[in-house]
Amino acid sequence: MIDRRTALALLAAGVSSQRLARAQQHVHKLAKSPEKYRLQFFNESDNATIDRVSEMILPADTRSGGAHEARVSYFIDLVVANSSKAAQTEWGERLAAFGAMAVRQFGGEFVGLSPNQQASILDGLAKNEDQPVDLAGKFFVEIKKLTIVAYYSSEIGLLKELGYKGNQVLGEFPGCAAPVRSA
Repeated sequence: MIDRRTALALLAAGVSSQRLARAQQHVHKLAKSPEKYRLQFFNESDNATIDRVSEMILPADTRSGGAHEARVSYFIDLVVANSSKAAQTEWGERLAAFGAMAVRQFGGEFVGLSPNQQASILDGLAKNEDQPVDLAGKFFVEIKKLTIVAYYSSEIGLLKELGYKGNQVLGEFPGCAAPVRSA
């Protein structure tokens, strides 16, 4: 049975419609037993980079776990593995360009750099995120988009952070509970 919410998240993330049912089965398995997930597209080194970048985009805090705990890199692997060959090629090229940028700027692989060096790379890419100028910039834009989709589709993002209670009839629509700041 296809779950509408998961199907929409997968389609929005780039899964081809022909592979939707298969991808959804993997998403459910990933949610139940993340420790058993086996990479389908990326290798361990690529996954480590994707995991680190996604955690920097949505880090853990006192309120909820971050992208690492939500297994965002596995979701991204699943999406790319079930995307078109053209999308897979783009991901490979963009990830390689991102890796080359880390080597060019700081002489090492991204995951081996200091947190300040890693932040410097992401900050530089974020400056042009509205109009990325190269493949590394396009990688940043795409991973940021998928990190957000994956995180807020996960139990940690949807239930724990956002407090989603499921489909309910509400007698009123409560506003944002954020504290009011004085000027």
